[in-house]
Amino acid sequence: MHRPAAVDDHKPDRFEIPERRLRHDRNLHQMSMGCSGCAERPLCGGLSIEAAVWSCLSFCCGTPDKCDRVCRGNPDYASRVHEVHGFELDLPRAPLLPTPTLPLVVPEIFHGSKRKRHFAPALASVSLYGMFDRKEGLPKYRTRAELSANYKISTETPLLLTAIQRDRPLERWWELGRERRKVIVQAARDCGVVLATTPNYSLFVDRPRWDDLHAMKRIAIAHGEFLEAGMPAALHVNGRTDRDFERWAEFILAHGEVTHLSFEFTTGTGRPTRRRQHAAWLCDVAKTVGRPLHLLVRGGNDLLPELCGAFAGVTFLETTSFLKTMMRYHAVKGETVGWWPYPTAARQLLDDLFETNWEISRDAIAKVMRGDPPPAPAVAVA
Repeated sequence: MHRPAAVDDHKPDRFEIPERRLRHDRNLHQMSMGCSGCAERPLCGGLSIEAAVWSCLSFCCGTPDKCDRVCRGNPDYASRVHEVHGFELDLPRAPLLPTPTLPLVVPEIFHGSKRKRHFAPALASVSLYGMFDRKEGLPKYRTRAELSANYKISTETPLLLTAIQRDRPLERWWELGRERRKVIVQAARDCGVVLATTPNYSLFVDRPRWDDLHAMKRIAIAHGEFLEAGMPAALHVNGRTDRDFERWAEFILAHGEVTHLSFEFTTGTGRPTRRRQHAAWLCDVAKTVGRPLHLLVRGGNDLLPELCGAFAGVTFLETTSFLKTMMRYHAVKGETVGWWPYPTAARQLLDDLFETNWEISRDAIAKVMRGDPPPAPAVAVA
């Protein structure tokens, strides 16, 4: 395949460009000149970054025989576009499903090791990618008792299925195909899952925009598949530019079955210099849509007051208490939660430590979300 001259003539060494210079901001930077004649500009909106690049095609890796990106320089480009039926978010309406009432804070449980008791919060989160065998593509659990025994979660606790993950598990989920994905989602529903977040297919600042458009379309497809399988779902609105979030708002307006959104502030979107921009884009989506939306968010504790003010409801997906417990830390109350080492004996069970850590962390986050004032300083008594 002939590669356009722009790739050869204007390709910078992307490894020498700092990530901050690749962040889109149309208020600060002019649109790249090569965007003006691009056929995908109505969908993409163009790229406005500090780095001097001709267009997003400047980020083509130049090695089509090894490339796994959705890029016009890749011989598989046509098939990758075909697999999502084009980049437009023109999917048919899916069923509108009743959704459960969600608490302010939900703990994520990664496994059942080092604990004996079955944990019983109001709602608990487990990973979608732990629900199926990645080699065979079949459900791991057929009954709630099996799942509860593995994760040490009470059989009475409803479950949230979290699909936020790194890229390899995300790709494996897509490779399973529609029918096997449907079987896994239905098995999860039989195991007590009441709501899922869609896979968070990534958008990268140093890749051609076709890769981003492909990722967004897969997120929308996955959301529809969950609903068609009878599973209420939160749409994960990943975006790299303001136009991406405008497109999500347009999609949500056209699809009344979208009642919940999800987002994470734990990777590139969690950088201190970028997180508020993404929070502002999320709030703009809520404002543009105009109807009540519930947001499920991981990370970004400091952004919670702003998000709670924009959305009808917000649920925080809390991972720290479990992970800190496994590293033998205990939570210490203060203006913010502190974490101190907590050495344990060999093979000591961590149920008590985990439950205490969870309660302290949950209460601290919930106070922020409710907007409770900080405690008054102590007054000395003469």
